[in-house]
Amino acid sequence: MNQNQKPLEKALPFYLQIQQTIKERIWHGEYKPGDRLYEAQLAKQFSISRSPVREAIRTLINEGLLIMDEKSQITVYKPALKDVKDIYGCRIALESAAVALAAERATESQIAELEGVLAGTKAAIERNDKEEVVKWNTKFHEQIILICENVRLKKLVDELHSLTYYYRLLNIEGNERGLTILKGHKEIYTAIRDRDPEKAAKSLKEHTQEDLKNLIKLIEGKGEKK
Repeated sequence: MNQNQKPLEKALPFYLQIQQTIKERIWHGEYKPGDRLYEAQLAKQFSISRSPVREAIRTLINEGLLIMDEKSQITVYKPALKDVKDIYGCRIALESAAVALAAERATESQIAELEGVLAGTKAAIERNDKEEVVKWNTKFHEQIILICENVRLKKLVDELHSLTYYYRLLNIEGNERGLTILKGHKEIYTAIRDRDPEKAAKSLKEHTQEDLKNLIKLIEGKGEKK
């Protein structure tokens, strides 16, 4: 990606546009884990006052993609094993409950939508478009949350969205990852289609644990041993 900033649009508040741009730069490795960001420098890049930049940074800190230390220095989130395990533990608890509900409540059209997501994933894998695989991966899990029709649960899952998407981008490394993800999704889909809440929850848990296991290997391979 190119850091040359396109003109900000007036349709959206500037801080939201800045927030999304910074988020995408983190997701795609332009801002690397541990990199320090400077409010004034960002304001200059965006040709805008520091106020919307400050608001964007504050939101990204709340989402977990940026960290503010005791000296008020802003750095890009660096995955640590304990944090990754904690977040995946939350995901397993929340999404297992959601998929069990989805198996009970899914309409035929919603099941068809999930099947369409699987088809989109397969096509992205065949094109070797890893970013599209991540997007379809995210879409599959988001559809399950929508199907379960639990607003409180969705709110909790949404709080983890930015870091979850970041982990998915990290976790797509390897030639077989897309196929492994698709296999797990097919098992979850089949359980939902068959109206089997117990199997759906079990399949989702195993799928997410496999993701975690692979991500831990990647993080350890890059030197994080904590």
